[in-house]
Amino acid sequence: MLHNRQLPMIGGRILKSSLAAVLCILVYELRTLLPIGNGIPFYSVLAALWCMQPYPDTTRRMAAQRSIGTLIGAAFGLLFILLGIRSQMIAYLTAGVIIIPVIYACVLLDKKNAAFFSCVVFLSISLSHSFDEAPYVFVLNRVLDTIIGILIGVTVNSFRLPEKHDRTTLYVCGIDSVLLTDHPYNVPYSKVELNRLIDGGVQFTVSTIHTLGEVIALMDGVHLKLPVIVMDGALLYQIAEQRCCAYEALAPDAAKRAEALISSRGVQCFVTVLLDETLLTYYGELSNDAERSYYEEHRRSPYCHFVRKQFRNAHSGEQILRLTVLAETEQTASMQKELTEQLGDTARVTCYPSPYPGYSYLKVMSAAATKQTMLRRLQEQTEIKKAVTFGSIPGAYDVLIDDGGGDATVKKLKKLSRMTKKS
Repeated sequence: MLHNRQLPMIGGRILKSSLAAVLCILVYELRTLLPIGNGIPFYSVLAALWCMQPYPDTTRRMAAQRSIGTLIGAAFGLLFILLGIRSQMIAYLTAGVIIIPVIYACVLLDKKNAAFFSCVVFLSISLSHSFDEAPYVFVLNRVLDTIIGILIGVTVNSFRLPEKHDRTTLYVCGIDSVLLTDHPYNVPYSKVELNRLIDGGVQFTVSTIHTLGEVIALMDGVHLKLPVIVMDGALLYQIAEQRCCAYEALAPDAAKRAEALISSRGVQCFVTVLLDETLLTYYGELSNDAERSYYEEHRRSPYCHFVRKQFRNAHSGEQILRLTVLAETEQTASMQKELTEQLGDTARVTCYPSPYPGYSYLKVMSAAATKQTMLRRLQEQTEIKKAVTFGSIPGAYDVLIDDGGGDATVKKLKKLSRMTKKS
């Protein structure tokens, strides 16, 4: 129901779109008072709205597409008028045929994305105005309308209030209930604003319990430039370069004992290892629906390849990052107690609910594999001394996110980076 849903806020791009449309109309009114042609404001507004993109580079690309498309379409429209066709049916059929060279010209000029606009401009001239008393004037005004709209759109969309952000502090956010929420309206706004902060120089990354593949999927579209902390602190990975920056591996003896105990309980485990720069997850016979669902959801990720255990070579130089068990909740709780007693301080054993009803995760990692440890490693590599963390667990983070996260988190990050600016 509508009253149970939080409506999305009216963003800056919506307001800028309205402003650009108003400016196009005002320019049209001004043109009617000057000897530079009247034009049609409709075309100017369309061009301006097309330039309303979330990022400056996208705006410039869309403006170039629209400009080139308009010029190509207008050129062919002018040639069509020069043909002097007086029969309406012949003119329409000829226009349909000329679509071929219009599109082909875009292909030859390597401007395929401009083909649509070229066709629109050409058809607006050939089908709607080729029989006007002064069709050449329309061609000129059509080009001028588009140029005016593009200039207004790019100018309005590029306007930003001058802001300086802290570039000497490392800002680290969790993902679930921090950057992302269950609310469908928050994600696009969060990503756009977050990207603007990152592109503006804010040192930002994420730290999460999720796997690398999950992080890449969840943060799709975010311009992550720094390495990310994944697998609850077991791995520090640079996504852009596809490079492992640091890891904390489980001791071979501890891993061997843990795998033996898990196997003795009639349960298989997913063994995630780092082999050179490649993540592999070995698995045995899948014995329950939760394991099968987990496998199907994760096996397609290009960032962690699933391999059957019979092909595993334990002496291949692999670094065991984590053992993952997905079993009934009572069984995982029992195994957690046994593993903790047997492995002592050589490993960290955690157990928490899974998204599969009746089943829980049991994960065994190196005792040194923590988010805090990996954050220190990241600070050493980036030479950033100060770090500010955002999370949803009281007392565990510098900034507590208890309002659902999403765009609220990005707003807090934006405000904090402004308040602590040093550049």
